[in-house]
Amino acid sequence: MKTFLFALITLIFISGCATKNAFTKLGLEDSEQKAIENTRCAKVISGDIVGGIFSAIYLNNIYEDINKEHKMFYISMYLKEKSDNFNVTLNNEKPIQIKKLPDFNKYSHLLPSKNKWTQNYLVTFKSAPNSDLNLSIDSGQYSSGPLSYSKDQQ
Repeated sequence: MKTFLFALITLIFISGCATKNAFTKLGLEDSEQKAIENTRCAKVISGDIVGGIFSAIYLNNIYEDINKEHKMFYISMYLKEKSDNFNVTLNNEKPIQIKKLPDFNKYSHLLPSKNKWTQNYLVTFKSAPNSDLNLSIDSGQYSSGPLSYSKDQQ
């Protein structure tokens, strides 16, 4: 019994010191790991018809030096109807700025898939209260459900 108890305590101490996680073997930078945790993807739909897809990354949880007075998102979007007419809301509030970015930009390394048919945007909102954030996109007849993010985790 003493041997079993000693082995159990030793095992707990050894395993408690492990520093490996799911990203350890992938060789990702810290910002890339945080980006994966803060990326949400969704379809833009109308009933059963898919009008596009998008990925959104909440940048405030990735970069410590980002402006804390605003909530910033990097959005990569493909819409079947080639148009820049879409609405983005955060907790039902409109953004203060939407900036179209080139295909390869400061944030494009954060998304694992890169292609030429998506449009990339940096979307900035006024700072919301420290509550969960719900981001949604609609483009005319198509819309997404809300993508939920936790408040700043830094």
